[in-house]
Amino acid sequence: MAHGDRSACTREWTAADVEPVSCCVCHIDGDRVYDLPPFAVVRCPRCRLAFVSPRLRTEALQAVYDDVGYFEGGVYGSTWSPAMVLQRVWTAGRLGLIRAALSRPPAGTRMLEVGCGYGLFLAAARQRGYDVTGVELSRSASRHARDVLDLSVHQGQLDAAVLDGRYDVIAAWDTLEHVPDPVAFLRTARTLLADDGVLVFSTPYFSSLPARLLRTRWWTLKPTEHIWHFTPQSHHLVFARAGLAVTRILRNPLAPANFGRLDSLVGVARRIPDLT
Repeated sequence: MAHGDRSACTREWTAADVEPVSCCVCHIDGDRVYDLPPFAVVRCPRCRLAFVSPRLRTEALQAVYDDVGYFEGGVYGSTWSPAMVLQRVWTAGRLGLIRAALSRPPAGTRMLEVGCGYGLFLAAARQRGYDVTGVELSRSASRHARDVLDLSVHQGQLDAAVLDGRYDVIAAWDTLEHVPDPVAFLRTARTLLADDGVLVFSTPYFSSLPARLLRTRWWTLKPTEHIWHFTPQSHHLVFARAGLAVTRILRNPLAPANFGRLDSLVGVARRIPDLT
């Protein structure tokens, strides 16, 4: 999912647009951390996962992502804008991370990206030889990926996408913080992941230095869209609940896969084998 938020910032949300939710791990209400009316950031008293409650209702959130203004700015821009230069650095770094994690050539390797936005990462992966498919909630972004980049992209949530077989790579770049239920999302992803495949992901993290210092002024808080707030510890917990093990977490802002991001982490996860 892309980082643009222009449409979300220009609308005045009210109590009628939001609804309360509980922790996706413990299924209990959270304790309030920040008030951002009509939203609030809360933390589960049991597992310590932070999330937004109340948060936008499904139909209001869909309207945010469907607005073409959501994808203007953020990590999208003109060909040689700083944002697009960063996109290319991240893409090269993340493709390198995948190649190292899989230890196999890209040719014939099946890749699914969930939250693929305009399809820029998938297009780069296709050039490397990956067999690529995407899933994207935004109608406007998925249309761009199909019509402009000629990619196979399903519009909607992952659990509603009609997909064929299993994938060697599932990528979720800046997506987990957006999904309605990360545990349910990851359980669905696990059913689509090859036994020896990898799930690669990135998210902002709530325990980063910018998040702790800036608090409600943290530029990545975005309660309209970023509805789950992870730490490296909560990543391990949430993934384990879905039958996945996080095997690597990269926080270094000098690493190409995470370049320039002081409040972001990139991770690799694998299936925990089924007990027989």
